[in-house]
Amino acid sequence: MKPLLILALPPLLGSCALLGTVRDSLSPSAASPAVVAPGSPLTAQAGASVAPGAGAVAATLTLRNTGQQPVTLRYAAGMNWGNCGLPPFVALARAGGEPLPPPALPPGAACPELLLSRTLAPGETLTLRRTLPPLPPGTYTLSAWLDGQLGGQAARVTAPPIRVQVP
Repeated sequence: MKPLLILALPPLLGSCALLGTVRDSLSPSAASPAVVAPGSPLTAQAGASVAPGAGAVAATLTLRNTGQQPVTLRYAAGMNWGNCGLPPFVALARAGGEPLPPPALPPGAACPELLLSRTLAPGETLTLRRTLPPLPPGTYTLSAWLDGQLGGQAARVTAPPIRVQVP
């Protein structure tokens, strides 16, 4: 199954470079330590849409290179919200600020270590998407971020939190 996965991913990932093995570590969390690269030319904007009647939330993180030079990002897939996927990584809190726990991971869960590389030209954007399982009706605060490397240094690019209403 691993060779099939490796063969199927390059067409799906477009212009991203792909390297990898299997890693046993689980996802970064909102509390994971990360260094934001000083003078980073990247800006981040979170977004979310809710599937009508289903409560499933599609979260997005749009990164824009506001600098004058190309910027190369390196990032990896990871476990977040109960499944393996590419960033963005997300955290949710209820309207009162109480963190919403993510779905439990299956025992022995592992995520293929996919190291992706993407270069953004000045003014170019990259939008990353993650679909969350259905949520109960209510108002939530969604935080979205990307952990990776920027200019060869560890970096976390975080968007301002947004409000999400699940009818």
